[in-house]
Amino acid sequence: MNRLVPLFVLLVLALPSVGKAQSTGFGIYSGWPTWVGVQYQVSGFRLGGGLAIAGLAAGADFIPFEQAIPAAPGFDLSWYAGAGASVGFWTVSGSSGVYLFPHGLAGIEYAFPMQPFSLYAELQVGFGVGLGNLSGVIGGLDFSARAGLIFRP
Repeated sequence: MNRLVPLFVLLVLALPSVGKAQSTGFGIYSGWPTWVGVQYQVSGFRLGGGLAIAGLAAGADFIPFEQAIPAAPGFDLSWYAGAGASVGFWTVSGSSGVYLFPHGLAGIEYAFPMQPFSLYAELQVGFGVGLGNLSGVIGGLDFSARAGLIFRP
């Protein structure tokens, strides 16, 4: 545990120096396990929710890391990374309950030149926990993937 303290301090000190991640704005997305969802992001914080394969899902993410990917002039491409947590109210195999999914995430975003929107793709990896009647039915190492559009103000 004492070895993690210097790493934690380094990350806290580095956060103010990194650029904001995904574009600020309202977005729509689709993927696995969320079929269709909406999101709002500002200053590296993102809130979203939607209809999932087994019920409803919502999540919050903190995305502090972003870096441009060198490409052709006028080609605005960047990668981003962060962490978050999602909660789902699901019914699986006749059992209903809450599904928690703390996760890390990484993605790539392309901002269309002179257009008010961006396209992104993202992968989230974490450890899911089924609560209530879902306990023992689902859980363990899990992933989520999404692709979407962000409409920038």
